[in-house]
Amino acid sequence: MTSSYDNLALFIKRAEEHQTEEVIARAFANNNIGKVKEVMFIKKQNACGQPYNGVIVIFERWNKNTLVEKLLNEMSASPDGTTRFYFDNTRYWIINIHKQKMSQCEETTFVDPALPDREKVAKLEELLKSMSAQMHYSQLTQEKLESRIADLEQKETHHQLVNMELQAQLEDTQDNFDNLRANMEHLRCGLCERIREKDAVIGEMERDIADNQCIISYMEQQVQDMKTMLLGVLDTDPIKDRINEYIKYYVS
Repeated sequence: MTSSYDNLALFIKRAEEHQTEEVIARAFANNNIGKVKEVMFIKKQNACGQPYNGVIVIFERWNKNTLVEKLLNEMSASPDGTTRFYFDNTRYWIINIHKQKMSQCEETTFVDPALPDREKVAKLEELLKSMSAQMHYSQLTQEKLESRIADLEQKETHHQLVNMELQAQLEDTQDNFDNLRANMEHLRCGLCERIREKDAVIGEMERDIADNQCIISYMEQQVQDMKTMLLGVLDTDPIKDRINEYIKYYVS
């Protein structure tokens, strides 16, 4: 019986140069993580020029236990997908799932039908545990993705509601603005009408004043003519002195 699947690989961000393939494979085996099939080193150096290795760790099988589950949970929950793997009490590597697809990770399981039933069952159980451990991480990743999608959908729904509310407020503001503009136009027309009425009244008053000034000028001229005529008559009138006093008092 054969089947194919992609095995999970780990990436160690920094391993010292003296940490060999045997050291790394033993660290994962001793900590009951799984059996390492292959280790690939990537030469690197830090800002000071000191060399170190990035390491891709490809597993032949993963163990199914709480340690593996805890390790996968921590990587899944971490914002950058990393966690610390303590390979002894005080020393650790920063690791994450190596996501680049590699041919070395493509596994084909094979159970020899000629094996005794007990060995076939043991082999199948071993493969099942390894696949189960990896499926746990895949499930966590799927749940995290679904949660993120749900969160984005909720945010999108919230944004849509906010936009709808803002649109409604904008429409209300536009209505208020239109009403205000109509009221202002009405007031402007009323003011213009009142100004025209006032201008008409002022024009009428100015014409009355002009007419009154003409009348006053005419009357002043008439008074002056009468005064001149009276003065001419008084030169021969015996009551000249009396009339002069009258004119001085009432006319002048």
